[in-house]
Amino acid sequence: MSEFQRINITLPKRLVEKSRILLDEGIYSNFSELIRESIKNELLLDKSLLEKKALLNKWFGEEASEGQDTSNLTQEELIKRIRMSRDELWREKYKGWFEEAS
Repeated sequence: MSEFQRINITLPKRLVEKSRILLDEGIYSNFSELIRESIKNELLLDKSLLEKKALLNKWFGEEASEGQDTSNLTQEELIKRIRMSRDELWREKYKGWFEEAS
């Protein structure tokens, strides 16, 4: 059997309320299962971002070793942009899902 580790998380109230719908409808048997599956889905979604980050790390390493400067952006700035892109994609995909009903 897999080894488990207990963690505590803090979530926005609205997210918890929406999550309870999935539990009440029987989609997930408990909150832990919902979180586990959500993290698995997020890892799949971020897989391409992680691959791009690895490529950027390699590229930056090669550029630094050759003394070339082809970008004004630091790795931190690129990572920030990747995160912003991920968040933007998520908002587009789930636009309005967390908004209050009018």
